[in-house]
Amino acid sequence: MASGVQGLNLNYFKSRGFILSILIIIATVIIAYAINSPYFTLTILIADIFIIMSIGWDFSSGTTNYINFGISFFFGIGALFTGFFFYSFNLSIPFLMIQAFFLGFISGFLITIATLRVRGVFFTLLSLLLPLIGTDFILAFWTVLKMPTIGYYGLPSLSSSIQVSLIYISILLIIIIILIYSLYSTHVGLILRGIGDDEEAMLAQGINTFWYKVLIFSISMGIVGIAGSIYALSTSFAGIDTFGLEFLLFPMVIAIFGGKGKILGAVPAGYVIIILSQYLQLYVGQFTLILFAAFAIILFLIFPNGISRWFK
Repeated sequence: MASGVQGLNLNYFKSRGFILSILIIIATVIIAYAINSPYFTLTILIADIFIIMSIGWDFSSGTTNYINFGISFFFGIGALFTGFFFYSFNLSIPFLMIQAFFLGFISGFLITIATLRVRGVFFTLLSLLLPLIGTDFILAFWTVLKMPTIGYYGLPSLSSSIQVSLIYISILLIIIIILIYSLYSTHVGLILRGIGDDEEAMLAQGINTFWYKVLIFSISMGIVGIAGSIYALSTSFAGIDTFGLEFLLFPMVIAIFGGKGKILGAVPAGYVIIILSQYLQLYVGQFTLILFAAFAIILFLIFPNGISRWFK
């Protein structure tokens, strides 16, 4: 990484995709206020959380083609430790979110150091197995210390008003998009795309791709940790269910539907996927997974390359 980071390419921020993504986020907040439905507002809020996860995953895995199946572990860490640090040290909400990022970053660094030395299916397998082992270790550690494995209740909310909470999370989502897109538009982003296209060619040019991958995967998992913290603060609960499979599947479905490696496609895709799943669950209950899977398959058949091409 001695070559350094070149200046920002401001043309990225003038692109149709970037502008539309920001406008879509703002529009969802306005629509939520206009409809004034707590359930719809909560749905948009949850969509923002999953979009943050999806952007973090897509920035690393989608760009480099190193498919990481362990993101629910980092999400769970962000959520569970938000409860732990609040009840143990009474940290304020900003510090709870900061600790979630650093825990996600550090754990992401440790795991990627071990996994990124292999490629292809071996990386994917390790990225799933190591977080599973880590989850079992954390839960065993929690049990030994007689911590509440069921979860932490009564966590502080971002705001007493769910609509105000939505505004805060939407602003955070926009900030994360700007920061990630800033990095994406630099020399680092160019190298990441080069890794995804032909890593052997990058190595032949003398570029140490390993440390670029470690850095980006660590940052991405830190972002996923923030999403876990926001989820805990939004639901006022942090428990072991945050390590669940849905926190792996939904971000990946959103990223793929948005266009893998395109980052900004996750914004419209996230709202479509989460609104669909939430309202299916509301009206069809136990048939939600079947109908959602069928609809997702149809979407992928119609848009095999995602929807990001719409705002190129």
